[in-house]
Amino acid sequence: MNHNFASKVGLALIACSLAGIVVGQTQPAAFKPQLSENVYKNIQILKGIPGDQVIPAMQFISYSLGVKCSFCHVEGALDKDDKKAKQTARKMMQMMAAINRANFDSRREVTCYSCHRGSVRPVAIPVIVETGASSVPDMMLDEEASAAPNVPPVEQILAKYVNAVGGASAVGKLITREEKGTISVAGRHLPMEILNKTPGKQVSIIHLPNGDNITAYNETSGWTSVPQGLVRDIPDVEVASAHVETDLQLPIHLKQLFNEIKSEKPDKIGDREVYVISGLNAGELAAKFYFDQQSGLLLRMLRYVNSPLGQNPTQIDYAEYRDEEGVKTPFQQTIARPDTRFVIRIDKAKYNVPVDDARFARPVTSAENPVSP
Repeated sequence: MNHNFASKVGLALIACSLAGIVVGQTQPAAFKPQLSENVYKNIQILKGIPGDQVIPAMQFISYSLGVKCSFCHVEGALDKDDKKAKQTARKMMQMMAAINRANFDSRREVTCYSCHRGSVRPVAIPVIVETGASSVPDMMLDEEASAAPNVPPVEQILAKYVNAVGGASAVGKLITREEKGTISVAGRHLPMEILNKTPGKQVSIIHLPNGDNITAYNETSGWTSVPQGLVRDIPDVEVASAHVETDLQLPIHLKQLFNEIKSEKPDKIGDREVYVISGLNAGELAAKFYFDQQSGLLLRMLRYVNSPLGQNPTQIDYAEYRDEEGVKTPFQQTIARPDTRFVIRIDKAKYNVPVDDARFARPVTSAENPVSP
């Protein structure tokens, strides 16, 4: 369930896109997690899961098939069963669960994306690869690659990262950061501000002609708002995933954010050789980090939002590092998801300026009621 914010509803959805969520659910300010069937109408397959996991699950289907909400749902009446595609989707979810139950001890090994790969109809006939492409099975490539490189220990890679950005002492002194610049999306360039405060607080403000789009994280919760619109809560799973983005002291906290952290085989980003580190929580991949082998700086982060059907990825590429008050700061971020991509360019950045906690607090609005899908 993921709207095309560029063509249909315009720039009013940028804040929701920044948060990695979709429009369609509004929760009351005093919201407490409830089961999906008590939050939404006509839930038949995804019963028994927390209500705030329904939206990430729908988003995963959207990404996997390359479709929007209206492919399965009736706009304005999302609970109706008028479309055949919705009935088919339910059958496919049941099939997927049965395959995982019968073959993988109910582990989520097969997902919508396993077959669809961004297409409504899965490809049933093998594709002939382009001339010159490798014919070696992926598994063999993985085995050879994993055995070949002499990868430094995780501690050594992270220590080089900390030193590259300015050292543990300098990073540990960062309390707040204020950034001003522009966001480029859907062919438009809009003024933007980003405020961070330790621990784990961040608010992104996009200035539109008719008001501000705001995305905010306040340690354990998050919210978005659009001009003249209601405030929407960010699902807890998205808030947890975003910790690697909102932590101002990430270089010295990275290991603390995961139950397990390990090195992967090296990779390349453009012409840069990179070391890759994966962070896992409860045995599942939560994030991957790509460090320039020469400079030690973080060039890319991939974080994943867990849903009942699969993981929703967000990729952030960092560039144009500059020294700001003794700390290397990326002045460009390219944020990409399966259906969106936008670039944030920072013009000015200041550390340890006064930032009121009220800037991150969720506004109180009236007449907030859950909207049924």
